[in-house]
Amino acid sequence: MVNPAHYGGRGQALVKHTFLDRYMRDQLYKVGHFGTFVYVDLFAGPWQSRSNDYSDTSFGIALQRMREAKAKLASNGTNVQMIAHLVEKKNFDELEAAVARFPEIEVHCHRGRAEVHANAIASQIPTSAFRFVVVDPKGLPDVRDFAQLIAAPKTEVLLNFMFQFANRFAHTDRMPRLIEWLSSVAPQRNWQDEVDGLSGDEREQFITDMARSALVKMGAYDFAPAITVDETETNRALYKLIYLTRHPLGLRVFRDAQVAALDVQAGHRSMVQESKRQEKTGQGNMFVAAGLADPGERSAVALSNGRRKAVQSAFEQISAAPKGGILWKLLWTMVLNDHVVTYRELSDAVAKWHKEGRVTIQGLPPKARTPKDDLFITLRQRGT
Repeated sequence: MVNPAHYGGRGQALVKHTFLDRYMRDQLYKVGHFGTFVYVDLFAGPWQSRSNDYSDTSFGIALQRMREAKAKLASNGTNVQMIAHLVEKKNFDELEAAVARFPEIEVHCHRGRAEVHANAIASQIPTSAFRFVVVDPKGLPDVRDFAQLIAAPKTEVLLNFMFQFANRFAHTDRMPRLIEWLSSVAPQRNWQDEVDGLSGDEREQFITDMARSALVKMGAYDFAPAITVDETETNRALYKLIYLTRHPLGLRVFRDAQVAALDVQAGHRSMVQESKRQEKTGQGNMFVAAGLADPGERSAVALSNGRRKAVQSAFEQISAAPKGGILWKLLWTMVLNDHVVTYRELSDAVAKWHKEGRVTIQGLPPKARTPKDDLFITLRQRGT
């Protein structure tokens, strides 16, 4: 659905929208039993849209996927009410006109600042509904202003944490509300001095983990993985898309969407950087020339390392499990929480080990391809 032709000079938006499109496509069919799905976009735009149908905007992608899911679920006998709350200050008139394209969705447009409308929107959402909240500002608002939406039950959240800003101001007094929010994780910890002693990847990971922990604490979430969205021409993080869910199935959907987004980022950045390289040196990259991502590109490295570390971690945990083995649901949940890998990639690896005789998936039917959640996995002992 996301058309790269609409994203010239907007590489970061392409990555973000690839994730959103894949997430909405996969998640909407899993929430039909709630009866109502509510999409909340606190900074809706439209910003810099270049398509004629707003398919290169977050709200356009979300509403289109909601329309498709509503029709598909209805054809299978499941009627789901689709509701959207969109907040915008600068481009409100254009937003209001754009959503008229989606009469199947109950859309509420709110003019003004997200901080003003957040609590009122939260109070309007049916308690039985499943809701997905997108917080995608251009700066660093005080996330605590959206606590009523973020902390609500039956909620998943995608928050754009502007890492570049946070990194710059983490040890200053120029953004006191950001410092207060991050400090809520451990009020007695002198974390700013810790940050000041770090650089590079360690500093990036530390600040990101502080934000993830603050969000988890705000809403008692079980999982808070993040996607790194890089600057196009340099190997520096621009922002982090932090995803919040309380359910392992949400984690599965996230990893699938993350891998799709990182694949797009790897390809896009490889192409842009290759063009610059050729202008400067006249030399080309054989991978990019063949239409492939450069294996050394940051997202490509993250994907290959994530898969390798995930498989290694899984085997280590099976090896260290007690005599009765480790429950598959526990294993895949822990591994997917810590590593960039899809459920399918991990389950395929474990199924291969079973076939090769390295592990035993207890009770796996002969023709089954992958383990079920309630099966235990043990290390195959030599001679057995």
